[in-house]
Amino acid sequence: MKKALITVLAALPFAAAAQQQYTIDGTIGKVKFPAKAYVVYQDRGQMKFDSATVQPDGKFIIKGNVSVPMKAFVMVAQNGENLNSRPSPDQVGVYLESGTTVITTPDSLSRANVGGTPLNKDQQDMISLLLPFKKTEAEMSAGFKAAEGNSDEQAQIQQAFESMALAKLQIQMGFIESHPKSLVSLNLLRSAVDPDKYPEKADSLFNSFSEVLKASPAGQSYLNKLGKAKAVTVGAMAPDFVLKNTKDQDVSLSSFKGKYVLVDFWASWCGPCRRENPNVVKAYEKYKAKNFTVLGVSLDGGENAKTKWMDAIAKDGLNWEQVSDLKGWGSYAVQLYHINAVPTNFLIDPTGKIIGKDLRGEELEAKLATIL
Repeated sequence: MKKALITVLAALPFAAAAQQQYTIDGTIGKVKFPAKAYVVYQDRGQMKFDSATVQPDGKFIIKGNVSVPMKAFVMVAQNGENLNSRPSPDQVGVYLESGTTVITTPDSLSRANVGGTPLNKDQQDMISLLLPFKKTEAEMSAGFKAAEGNSDEQAQIQQAFESMALAKLQIQMGFIESHPKSLVSLNLLRSAVDPDKYPEKADSLFNSFSEVLKASPAGQSYLNKLGKAKAVTVGAMAPDFVLKNTKDQDVSLSSFKGKYVLVDFWASWCGPCRRENPNVVKAYEKYKAKNFTVLGVSLDGGENAKTKWMDAIAKDGLNWEQVSDLKGWGSYAVQLYHINAVPTNFLIDPTGKIIGKDLRGEELEAKLATIL
């Protein structure tokens, strides 16, 4: 468990500020005694475990010092157990900063209300804003599971989930815009706004932050990610790569210069990719005589990868050039184009410029109809 905590906490941002003297004043309604409360965080590269005994009235107070304001987790071990007794201890996220953080809950820390300091108030405001979505997500997840075997119903639930996720993202971005000096906003930006999907909005939100937030290690890390995303956004020149085709011949993206080419990242094991393939085939057949082609880049890897890849090509009728290094997510083209989901595609014009991204079905045909 300690190893998992280190992994989680290592990703948390640290803003530039003076030494912080924090106090956590907690009250838990129902407790199995003996019980002990801990605050777990990482400061200057070291894991810290500050703690206090939970009193008979359910109260505990933990005091300590941290070098800068930071995210941490308050956990409670009950019934005489130690913190490592369970794989997922009762916990709640808090911000450590100067002042008194107040935690109150009728039972589990997962249901706690956290406030008392500016950052913790910001976090609680954000949680309150997103609470309706949390309930809806749980209901949709249960509905999707109950509809197992009914692909049409599951497809409808998935579509509704995606619409809900976009609405949630708008609320999250609105919160970030209204809290440009808050460490909570930087954390939310990092977790909710993927620069690869929303490069312009990510850039705008990041630039709205205070100079302190932007200069923090977490801010610089996000800025670096944003820079890499911009390299493959619409309007950028597509990075070149060379991979082997099914005949073990080298094929470069630059060899397609002079044509419109759809660089299609997919895999034989990817259900959504296989369902989208007929749309790509349709577009290819309609426009292949008009200076358009497709370059398939497979994320297949592992045992019998090449066989599975070639079988899928034949079964789906993918009659265009296909390349892969058969390293799955470890493919250097995947890293170059920051692919974190498939299917993903990039439409590139004859000069090598990216003019479209994630074009599927009717959207792909409509785009090709306007340029060819």
